[in-house]
Amino acid sequence: MAAGLDAAPTTTHFDAPTVASPITDARLQGALDYWRRQSDGKAMARRADVDPTDTPKLLPHVMLVEVLPSARYRYRLIGTENAEAHGINATGRYLDEVLPGPEYKAHVLGLYDECVRSRRALYSECLFISPQLRAPERHTKVLFLPLSEDGETVNQVFVVQVFFYIDQATRQRHFIEARPFTEIAHVLL
Repeated sequence: MAAGLDAAPTTTHFDAPTVASPITDARLQGALDYWRRQSDGKAMARRADVDPTDTPKLLPHVMLVEVLPSARYRYRLIGTENAEAHGINATGRYLDEVLPGPEYKAHVLGLYDECVRSRRALYSECLFISPQLRAPERHTKVLFLPLSEDGETVNQVFVVQVFFYIDQATRQRHFIEARPFTEIAHVLL
């Protein structure tokens, strides 16, 4: 017998590489951590598990969006920072009625559809480009967190969105003016 064949097999253990979170904003990472805690081992938290007032620093950036059986989405709650950034308070309105421009509207509705269909958290970042300067004027980071009463069907989406302005003149215009945009991050979590 060849030497070593009777020896006990050696097992080599490799540590799985740690994947860094794509989320670079502490508020959004805090929201994801909160949602995961509130999910308590389930695939998704229930609406009753998530109280926006639990995270007062996030409240201005929070949106609660209802998923309707007709495959439409309706804003149930919009935090003050988002209402200001959007240029309107769209609480109670349908997303497809207030989102500006056909490309951006399709993009945003597609993000909601993906979150709902996959039943997973989704992170996205976009740069909005000034048509005149052909340079970024606004940067958004948004986190979509599905909520489900039965653990299967998403009936609301807890959204946290933050805005960074390169051109301050674009404040209060997000829903008013359709701007060219580029998605620079898109990750299912």
